[in-house]
Amino acid sequence: MSDNATAAPDPERGFVQNLIDVFVSPREAFVALVARPGFWLPLALHLAIAGVFTAVWLHKVDPAEFLKNQMIETGQWDKIPAESRSGMLEMQSRMFPIFGWVGVLVGAPVALLVIAAALMFVYRFFYAGEVRFKQSMTIVTYVLLAFGLVTTPLTLLVYSLKDDWNLNPQEVLQANLTLLLDRNEVAKPLWALAGSLDLFVFWAIWLLATGFGVAVKRSTGSAVWGVVIPWALFVLIKVGLALVF
Repeated sequence: MSDNATAAPDPERGFVQNLIDVFVSPREAFVALVARPGFWLPLALHLAIAGVFTAVWLHKVDPAEFLKNQMIETGQWDKIPAESRSGMLEMQSRMFPIFGWVGVLVGAPVALLVIAAALMFVYRFFYAGEVRFKQSMTIVTYVLLAFGLVTTPLTLLVYSLKDDWNLNPQEVLQANLTLLLDRNEVAKPLWALAGSLDLFVFWAIWLLATGFGVAVKRSTGSAVWGVVIPWALFVLIKVGLALVF
């Protein structure tokens, strides 16, 4: 089957078959999903996986130690008066679980909606594709579900092997160029850039490009720029923030 194939989807395909094919035959999966979009089940499972991770991590992490480590890494710790540090850590530690669950229950759905809306706009405006919001949500939720099914168990495994749950969850699974760098010896912007050049992120970009390529009847190679350019802008903002802070 060619990259541009848009054959009619198998009417017998279901959720499980589509999810499996996102891993092994994504073009075929997205042909079926674009034809009959539906995002509630993959969305619910994506949030459930995030919830399981959050529950495990919050049970294991030492909030005060984690917060202190993050402030040291960002250079904020030394700016806080010594006499205020203990009280500040105690107050923030009490709020830590609340913020963790707000991130899962509110932050994750909002982020997903923003991504789906932004990519729908990109492919409708720049590719002149007739992408509906439901189709965009379906593509994004299936990709993020597949991403979570791979990265969440691996992240928990790395935490367990390192036996240090106070590490930043975003930096535990290092499938990026930070493996080749020493954080204490490189500038913050370079570290932020290196952390963004991640194999799992590239896989997700390729899956999104495949899905939206089907939606706008383009090849994955042609559609990939609709994902890569917004992602590159996000990385530039991230690097800029690291330069400032």
